[in-house]
Amino acid sequence: MAQQVPAENAILLAYYFPPDNTSGVQRAVRIAKYLPKAAIDVSVIASSHAGVAAAPYQADHVPNPQLHAARYQELAAHAMQKVVPYNERLEWVPHALKAGARLMEIQRIKAVISTSPPVATHIVAAFLKARYGVRWIADFRDPLYGNPGRARRWAKAYDLALERGIFRAADQVVAVTDAVCEEWRARYPRWSHKMHAIWNGFDPEERLSPLPIPPREERILAHIGVLYSQRHPYALVTALDRLIATGRLNPRTFRLCFLGPIQERERFESHQATASLRRHGCLEIRNELVPRAEANQVIATSDSLLLIDIVNLSHAAYTVPAKIYDYILMGRPILALTGRQAPVDRILSGSAVPHVCLYHTDCGPDLEAKLLRFFQLPADPVAPSAWFLENFDGRRQAGRFAELIRQGDTPRCPSI
Repeated sequence: MAQQVPAENAILLAYYFPPDNTSGVQRAVRIAKYLPKAAIDVSVIASSHAGVAAAPYQADHVPNPQLHAARYQELAAHAMQKVVPYNERLEWVPHALKAGARLMEIQRIKAVISTSPPVATHIVAAFLKARYGVRWIADFRDPLYGNPGRARRWAKAYDLALERGIFRAADQVVAVTDAVCEEWRARYPRWSHKMHAIWNGFDPEERLSPLPIPPREERILAHIGVLYSQRHPYALVTALDRLIATGRLNPRTFRLCFLGPIQERERFESHQATASLRRHGCLEIRNELVPRAEANQVIATSDSLLLIDIVNLSHAAYTVPAKIYDYILMGRPILALTGRQAPVDRILSGSAVPHVCLYHTDCGPDLEAKLLRFFQLPADPVAPSAWFLENFDGRRQAGRFAELIRQGDTPRCPSI
């Protein structure tokens, strides 16, 4: 009989966690769910900003009445938050430290995983490592320096110093794409042995799959989730409007649907092409964040799905919208606005799912030709490739975190 490996203990610092419903939450959920299957018992410390989740998403949501931080710590955190250029959620730090210290006293904690954004998770982890000597794995769902969402020029030195401090102190640093990992290695060669790429992925136990498409005349092209200002569809709506104006596309044959909050909504809705598509009745905007189950229902019953990557990057080294994995599991055609050879482009190319990529560098006629080709794709679902199912299984990714907890530093930036 095989000898059972004794479980070790770790803390996961995840500011965003259920009942929060944003897409970035799912990475933390998969880590918490599958680490115990790799013999790593994990305690989650999360924010209480969205309330407290019921089982199976057990977490210590702070602040809470049982974990009051010292008043001077709260005041210091609020004062610092007013000074730094971005909202790093520093007011959460003293409460999370209190929760972490309590866990350290009652468990033999081997490692702390901090996943960001926000940066507050890494600050808490740095304090816990300094005080208790635990291993620290800093997981970046988005990078700091060069992040289009942190675009204030005068704050670049701040981001660089903050990133450098985290890389120096952490035992391991994790990116969600090989492109980001390689950019880090070029910027910080002395710490390249700490750097790892652990991609986002899907939860195999969710068993996402396509559902029958309801009877309707038009074809639904759906975008699910937040429409960020750095991920905007202006090139798409302009090309669609041009196709309609020149008689090459019938607006009654399709409907573009945006389900989720829209940043800079007024600017988007007042755009000439957006207003034109709404007049034609082929654009639907639902500016609301819906529960994951409802969002998955829309994904599963749409004819095709829209994915928007970061726009106007000077390079392709960035992250991947988390919804790409749910989209691919549905197997229906995917229209992606992305960069040539960007991570999104490479994942779709290996997925076996029908897709068309509109590259940020494409000119108007190229975009229009690609759109016409996309609308000719059948909506019949296609099973994802074995390559996709193997590389992006959430169990495998949690297993990689388990390896980092148990082992020393290994220079690995696996490519996709």
